[in-house]
Amino acid sequence: MNVKPAGATIRFYRRPQCGLCREIEGPLMSAARRYGVAVQQVNIDEDRAAWALYWDRIPVVEIEGGPTFFEPIDAAELQAAIQKAARTR
Repeated sequence: MNVKPAGATIRFYRRPQCGLCREIEGPLMSAARRYGVAVQQVNIDEDRAAWALYWDRIPVVEIEGGPTFFEPIDAAELQAAIQKAARTR
C-alpha cells in the first residue's frame, strides 16, 4: 500500500517475509497518513540496487530531507521525524 504525497517522500525498504518489517510498517503507515507523507515501498527482492545496499539491514526507512532509520527502529522517533519532514515541505 502506498500513501499519496502531500509533503516529503519516504522510502520503506523491506522484504515480504520480514517480521521486523511488518512490525514497523503499521506505525510507519499510520504516521504517514496522519501527516500526509507519501510512502514508497521497495521490495529489495525485486530491486537489485536496493538489495545490494540493504540486504542485511532491513527494514530501512529513508525520509527525504531527513534521517534514515535502520533496525532497530523506534516508532516514536520515526513518527517525530515524519512529522518534522511534513512541516518542512
